[in-house]
Amino acid sequence: MARTRAAGYDDQAAAILSRAAELFARRGYSATSMNDVAAACDVGKATLYHYFSRKEEILGTIVVTTIRGLNAHIDAAIADAATPEAKLVAFLEAQADFFEQHQHWFQVLVTR
Repeated sequence: MARTRAAGYDDQAAAILSRAAELFARRGYSATSMNDVAAACDVGKATLYHYFSRKEEILGTIVVTTIRGLNAHIDAAIADAATPEAKLVAFLEAQADFFEQHQHWFQVLVTR
């Protein structure tokens, strides 16, 4: 029988990703250890490994989550634009808005 996830599992995983993105952006990916991520999240290393098996998995999840979030943000912004020019403006504004709101995540993408 498959094990079910705890009610707060997704929220905890998201919090870990957010803190890891901040650490990767500030210290650099290579200079940040799983111990650093666990300490920043105020969880034990065993708890961290319950969510992510290795640091590469955290990075990969940050990359995929950022790209998916950006795409969804842009799609929503351009959905109602009537002209190609309006779509371009909406696209550029949505992109800038997303990256402003997710600076650490974007920094991880461009500096890895």
